[in-house]
Amino acid sequence: MLFDEEAEDRRHPPPSILARVVLGIVLTVVAVLVLLVVLGAWWAHDLTTPDDGDGYAQELVERTAIGIADDVEGHFAEPLDAETLAQRAVQDPRLAGGPAARYDVQVLGWQGASGDPDGARVDLSIAVDVDGSSSDAIFGDSRSAGQATSCWHLLVRAHEYDDTADLEEFRCPDDMVAATPDPTPLPSLGPDAGQELLAVVDGLSEGASADDAERAVRGAFPAFVDVRTEREGDQLVATAGVVRSRDCVVAVRPDGEPAWQFSDFRRIQLEPGEGGCTPGLYLRPVMTH
Repeated sequence: MLFDEEAEDRRHPPPSILARVVLGIVLTVVAVLVLLVVLGAWWAHDLTTPDDGDGYAQELVERTAIGIADDVEGHFAEPLDAETLAQRAVQDPRLAGGPAARYDVQVLGWQGASGDPDGARVDLSIAVDVDGSSSDAIFGDSRSAGQATSCWHLLVRAHEYDDTADLEEFRCPDDMVAATPDPTPLPSLGPDAGQELLAVVDGLSEGASADDAERAVRGAFPAFVDVRTEREGDQLVATAGVVRSRDCVVAVRPDGEPAWQFSDFRRIQLEPGEGGCTPGLYLRPVMTH
C-alpha cells in the first residue's frame, strides 16, 4: 500500500513544480517576444534612417589622401623641391571616386626639398561633398547628403623607396588660404633632341669609338643631360637623357649606314632602379617586367 502511494506521487508532481515549469515557459515566451520586438524596431529604423553622409564623405577624404600620398612619392631618383611636389599633388590627384561626389583638393603650403634631412613637406586640404541618395527597393540603401574637410601633411624624402609619402592629418586652420605652386620647370630635353643626337652621331668618322662619340655628344648637349655611348660590333649606340624628367633619346649608327632613332623601348626602364637611359635599351632590351 505504501509503494502504491509513492508511485502515485511520482505520476503527479507537486503543484509547486508545475508552477515553476509554467512560469519558465511564460518567461521564455515573453523573452522571445521582447527580442522580436527589439529586432523589428531595429530593422524598421535601419530601413527608414539613411546612412550618415558626413561619415561617407570623410571616408572618401581619407581614401583620397592615401591615393595622393602614394602618387606624390613618385620614385624620383633625384631630390625635388617641395613646390614641385605640391604642384604634382594637385595636378591630377587620385580621387576616391564614389557616386555623386565632388572633390576640392588645394595646396595650403610647402617647405623644404625631398633631399633635406627632414624631407619636403606639402600641406593639403581635401574637401568632399556627397549628394543624398535613396532606393525604391524595399531593402535598398539610402544615404543623407554630407560634407567633410580634412587637412594633411605629406612628407617626402628622396631615396626612400617605400612607395608612399608619410601622411599625417592635422587640424585645418580657421582661415584657410589656398596657395598656387609655380615651380621652376624641371630640366628636360628639347623637342628636337632626337634630331640633334642623330646629327652628331652621323657627323662622326666611320668606325668611331664609343669614347669619340661620347665626347661629341656631350659637347652638343647641356651639362644636365646624361650621355652614354657604346659600340657593339659594327653598331654604335648613343643615348641622351634627363633622369628627373624621364627623357631619353637613342641613336643607332651601323657602320656604313646613316644613324636612326630607336624608340621601341619600355618607358618603365627609365624609372629609378631600372636600367635607365643607356645603350642597353637597344643592345640588351628587357622583354618582360
